[in-house]
Amino acid sequence: MARSRSLPREIDLEAGERHSKVLKLIDDGSSPFYKKTMKQVFMYALGIGFRNHKRVQLKKRTAVIPYSAFSDADRSIIKAVAIAEKNSIDVLFGENVQEMFEIAEEYANGGIDLLDYQVFGPEPGDPDKKMEQNLRDILAGSHSS
Repeated sequence: MARSRSLPREIDLEAGERHSKVLKLIDDGSSPFYKKTMKQVFMYALGIGFRNHKRVQLKKRTAVIPYSAFSDADRSIIKAVAIAEKNSIDVLFGENVQEMFEIAEEYANGGIDLLDYQVFGPEPGDPDKKMEQNLRDILAGSHSS
């Protein structure tokens, strides 16, 4: 079972400002992520970071999400993002597995800024409705391809 040794114990976020943004998304009663988990924020941030091509390297890491918190569906999304980024399934195997998680962490890192702006930014409107419209736009774009 060499494969399991290459899996991380925890998934990292960037320490400092971005970690604080995640905490605010979870703790602020006006946020759609109020009382949600860090994993839920991470997965959404990963999605919008990837969608917007915003991959940002972590400068200072803080391990905050146990790998065991991720469901099979979450792990499948992480794998799909890594495959799309590398244009290869090799990222799923052996020593490349760590890179798969780094890709996910970096897209989530970039997505946290986008998510924070979407929820707390100066643009008027309900954050839930803005997020819903963003998802509708994504779906509409995928059908026209």
